Order: sequence, then C-alpha cells, then structure tokens
Amino acid sequence: MTCADCSSDPGLLLALNGADERLQLALGRITPSGGADEAGGVQFLAAQEWTVPGSAVRFLAPGIRQMLDGLGLAATHIRRIACVVGPGSFTGLRMSLALAQGLAAATGAELAGLNHLELLAAEAAQVAQGPAAALVWSRKGQVYAQAFARGEKEPRSLGPPQVVPLADMPEHLAALPRPLCLLGGGLRRNLPFFMELAGRDPGLRLLPAHWDAPRPAALLDLAGRAAFGPEALEPVYLRASDAEDNLAAIAAGRGLSVADAQAILDRGSRPV
Repeated sequence: MTCADCSSDPGLLLALNGADERLQLALGRITPSGGADEAGGVQFLAAQEWTVPGSAVRFLAPGIRQMLDGLGLAATHIRRIACVVGPGSFTGLRMSLALAQGLAAATGAELAGLNHLELLAAEAAQVAQGPAAALVWSRKGQVYAQAFARGEKEPRSLGPPQVVPLADMPEHLAALPRPLCLLGGGLRRNLPFFMELAGRDPGLRLLPAHWDAPRPAALLDLAGRAAFGPEALEPVYLRASDAEDNLAAIAAGRGLSVADAQAILDRGSRPV
C-alpha cells in the first residue's frame, strides 16, 4: 500500500477499477476546492493494486478495509464512489460494481461510472503528442477500442467505444489521424498482430507494457472530475457474454430449456 498525508478528515472519494487483470483501488480526500458540484479537488491518500485476473472478489472488500484501517478512517467517511464500468472483464466489472453499489447503499455515498478506455487514454497523454487508441482485450480475436485526441484538461473522444475484430483493425485504424499511439491490454495480448501492422504503417506507435494499466493516481484523478449522483451504475459490456453466446449448449448440459436458462441469466444481469 502507498500512502500520503494520513490525517483523519471526513469526506473521502473511493475509486475502483476491476475491468482488467490489474485490480486497483484508490482513496482520496475531497478538498474544499472540490465541492459537491465541482470537478477535481481530490487529495491522494492511498492505493492498492493486485494482478489477480478472475479473483477480484477475494481482494476488493479486504483491500478497502485495509486502506481505511491504515488511515484511521471508516467507511462512513466515504462520500463518493467512482467505479470503472467497462469495457473489460465481465467478472471483474460485476464484482467491483456490486461492491461499489453495496457500499454506496450502506453509506449513502454518491456514485459515478468511469470509462476504462478514457482512463487509458488519459495516461497516454503523458507521452503521446497526438491522438491515442486505447485497446482492451475482449477475447475471441477482437478488442474493445476507442480513440482519443489530447484535450486541454482531459482526452477528447474521436468516436464511441466499440468491439473491433482483429480482421477489421487495419481499416479501423486507417480512419484515425497520425501519428497514433496504441496502448492497453488488447495491444499486449495481440502484440505480434499489432507489430506487423506497425511495421507497415510508420504512423503507428506501440506503447510498452508499462502503459497497459493506468496508475492508481490517474484513476483517482479521473474520478475527481466525474459527475456523481444517486443513480445505480450499469456495466458497459459492448458484447454478449460467453454464457449468452453458448446458452443453448449450457442449458442442455444442465437439463434446462433455453427459456429457463435465459430467465436465470436475465436475473443475474440486472443492475444491483
């Protein structure tokens, strides 16, 4: 755990990112300059992160408790909770969103959702002079992708987030301005493919693995600029889950009709 000024002061912002292999928690104090209707104004206090794909449930609640205990604070001090809503790992998103919303229900904290791809692009702005395309692994020979241009204070989207099959990636990238930086887990998991593309296109720059995940401080910074409210958060999946794609086979293996299996899946997919 990393920690800065640890003096006790109510009014905390908790940020969670369970969208990728690296699970991240960041905690900050809401400063006077960041009132209820203002963006920013968050002082970094502490952070924890683990590379635990598929195991977020074992680390989320204990990690938050450890941070709060180490600072001499309590969950009741949390006034805002920001959670990455996707796109990314279905399991990690479900676990982190469920915890965020359960904690908000218990403490009365307001909620905000964060775009995983925007978070990556904000980090790329440290080294990229031009636009950046954030790529997140999506299985099945495809990636979640969204391109951003540098903005004065935050990245400016060049289009909506989408699922792009690798076979369509050359055409997708050809429509974006150059020079163009590529970063994220979707790049790393398909590195030979993107290295070949970059070999044919000198306008593409592949950022190293250091940029596959954001810093916890960047997560907290984006959270500090988010719009908070009482509404429940919904995940941004962009594609059907593996369970949905294989529903008929899964239902048959459990002796269920497709309709019964779909009803179970629908119940489990409702917002918390």
